[in-house]
Amino acid sequence: MRIWLSLGVAALLLAARCNNQQDAVAAGVPELELRGEVGTADTAAAITSIDGRVANIAVREGSLVEAGAVIATLSNATIDRDIAFARAQVAVAEQRLREASHPRRSNATVNPQRERAAAAILANREAKRDRYRELYKTHDVSKQDLEDAENEYSAALRDWLAERERATPPPAVQADTSLLKLELEKARSDQALTEDRKSLLTIVAPISGTVTRVNARAGESVFPRDTIVEITDNTKAQVRAAVAPELTRYIRTGMPLQVKIFTVPPRRFSAPVRAIVPGSGGTTTLVIDLPNPDRVLQPGQQAVITVK
Repeated sequence: MRIWLSLGVAALLLAARCNNQQDAVAAGVPELELRGEVGTADTAAAITSIDGRVANIAVREGSLVEAGAVIATLSNATIDRDIAFARAQVAVAEQRLREASHPRRSNATVNPQRERAAAAILANREAKRDRYRELYKTHDVSKQDLEDAENEYSAALRDWLAERERATPPPAVQADTSLLKLELEKARSDQALTEDRKSLLTIVAPISGTVTRVNARAGESVFPRDTIVEITDNTKAQVRAAVAPELTRYIRTGMPLQVKIFTVPPRRFSAPVRAIVPGSGGTTTLVIDLPNPDRVLQPGQQAVITVK
């Protein structure tokens, strides 16, 4: 009885395998196995946009970073000087505009006794002038005496007017501030430009991942487009496999394939084809993206891709 049962199971398995092969042949897609290798899915370099000196490196090889995190800072004496000058220009422009918009009155000390004394002298000189005018008509004083009296009155009148003006300073006049506003706007624009240049001294991570290489040290001089660190996103992996040109007709972009990675223990994935990249020498490369949240998949690991 057991023998017959075993033979029946074997027959069923053989029939199922034959049916699968027949379906594959009928579909025109043979079962293929391709050898591939694990590589990094995304690698980026944090580069400088301006020259300077490395002030601090906040990461080291193996550090995990998030996109936008500060990984290095630079120093540049020219930019620091330009920022200080721009801020001073803004402060001066704001002060000038404030003074023009709210002019201050004169702080001269007013002495009412001086005005009263000047008024008394003026009245005395005026009375003397009038008396000399009458005396001149009767020829009791000379013409020179009359002119001297007139001059004394004019001097007294001048002094009295000066004291009166000093006692009542003129009202403040509102100045035209349009030009000062333009100067302030320009100063603020220059400050914003220098502040923007200063922001370039802070180097941030372009992507999230692991720092795989640090190319600079504190104290070194750097120039535009110098690489500070290299970052690899190890949460994703990429499998690449070479495909013979005559087999590419069986594979298409988006087609799900079975991928086996020779880790310990081996890991299996079902993932779609991301790209089919033609290469030189008649070789085509198959590219498949795989998730790697635990970072077990490492570059260089061998893989087998099954097409069926």
